[in-house]
Amino acid sequence: MEMSREEARRRAARKRAAAKRKKYRRRRLMVLAAGLLIVALLVVGIVSLVTRAVKKNQPASALEPTAAAASAVADTLLPTAAMTALPTAVPATPIPATPAPAIQADWYIERTEQLYKNLSTYGNYPDAASIYRALDKMQIDPNGKMLALTFDDGPYPPITGAILDVLEANHARATFFIKGAYVDANQDLVKRELGLGCEIGNHTTNHDDLEKLSPADRRTTVGDVNDKIYRLFGYRIHLLRPPYISYGKKGSDTREDIVAMAKELELAIVNHTRSSHDSHEDYTAQMMIERILAEKDELGRGLNGSILLFHDKYQKTVEAMKVIIPALQQQGYQLVTVSELLNCSKEGLHYGWIYSKAD
Repeated sequence: MEMSREEARRRAARKRAAAKRKKYRRRRLMVLAAGLLIVALLVVGIVSLVTRAVKKNQPASALEPTAAAASAVADTLLPTAAMTALPTAVPATPIPATPAPAIQADWYIERTEQLYKNLSTYGNYPDAASIYRALDKMQIDPNGKMLALTFDDGPYPPITGAILDVLEANHARATFFIKGAYVDANQDLVKRELGLGCEIGNHTTNHDDLEKLSPADRRTTVGDVNDKIYRLFGYRIHLLRPPYISYGKKGSDTREDIVAMAKELELAIVNHTRSSHDSHEDYTAQMMIERILAEKDELGRGLNGSILLFHDKYQKTVEAMKVIIPALQQQGYQLVTVSELLNCSKEGLHYGWIYSKAD
């Protein structure tokens, strides 16, 4: 008799759990349907406007639906730059990866919503369920070991694509500090970076030395990159890596101006804490591997919390990454983006701050 009661309790518990799972799936589908409905209504509205224009015999130039839609979006979302390309539409309300994010903080919720948008717009996923699974793999344990891989000077084919191949094969992510002058001819690479959940940072238009520029020219070379990335991909950059680690000496007018510019443009200035030395001609892939995987660097600093520097323009970097990435993962490191790393730190992420242990 006692066993039958226990069995009844177990059955009731299983029924309640099944009901909860069914309720969550139904809620998730309802949110997705609502987002798709909004997109459909926008399309219907555009078609309706075009139809009325035809009836009024307006000029042909006024009947281009794509141009009209782009202009409307540009006026509301992009007041500082002309719209030249629209990303694929995504649900108006991004759906979180799970009902309970690993980190209960506003920045983490916003980060997950941005990832959902990037993966659904630029990623190679067949359906929403596969996006949810990918986002679950990108959850962060704030108490676990983590570091950030960073790559400067791209997008640079075919090296950038080869590095993305290694990242994708290992379900890893990184931060790419890009040169604005390389973006127009390599938009597919930037889309793929975003589609894999990577972060985009600013490395100026032409690898410009900020210390040698006037305040106005600094704002142009940095601001133009931010504007271009937002115009083309709907993505806002919040990290700046000054070329040559050049942002003025402490207390100088140059540094004060660069910090002020960063605050104005909502950027954090990010240095690195360990370099791979891949830009050194005499450094081989094996030397890079040994240097990066060393428990301590020459200053006695460990790997946990590190920002590692590479360049996505050398074949030896590709070969080194094939060893470095799985080795770091086997050691238990989470390969997060720079913004995620900084937000998980005690200091947090702040615009206008300079993040550099070597400063």
